[in-house]
Amino acid sequence: MNPVTQLRPAATDLAEASGVPRALLAPPRPADAQATVIPLRPAEPPGTAPTPGPPQDADPLGAADAGVELRIAGIARSVCQGALEVLGGSRPLQQMARWLDTENYERLQLRANLVRCVGARPAGRGGEVPGSTDRHVVVRSARVCPVSPGVYEASVVAFDRKRVRAVALRIEQRRGAWRVTALEIG
Repeated sequence: MNPVTQLRPAATDLAEASGVPRALLAPPRPADAQATVIPLRPAEPPGTAPTPGPPQDADPLGAADAGVELRIAGIARSVCQGALEVLGGSRPLQQMARWLDTENYERLQLRANLVRCVGARPAGRGGEVPGSTDRHVVVRSARVCPVSPGVYEASVVAFDRKRVRAVALRIEQRRGAWRVTALEIG
């Protein structure tokens, strides 16, 4: 008698006695039977022959690596958060120099100065500034789109306690480092 069939009655009796659902046991196969391997391929539309070569939905810009896109999304999130904190006055502008090119650095500096001048309120009693000067920025989402090799565009949605903002960035690889070459804060 086959050892599997000998164990079946004991296994089902044990399962019934304990109240545990019974395990499904496959019927024994002959030793000489082999499994049939069926290669899986996507279905072709009727009347068309499979075409050799790369798939039709290949990336036209040349296989964009998912790891690079994740890194670019991280850079976009960090730069967006940093820029909004600079505008809020809770981060020094000098920390953004590594990420921004000269033109965008100067534009962010000008905008931060304008925000500081417009937002200046007279001091309350005792010389303190009314309201909170600390602005906590939360990045909600970031989307990255490859434009060409070494060039990506990203859109970021961030919340800074007062309102939700949209930020658009263009990130390019220059001399082995990623730099933001366009920064638009809404």
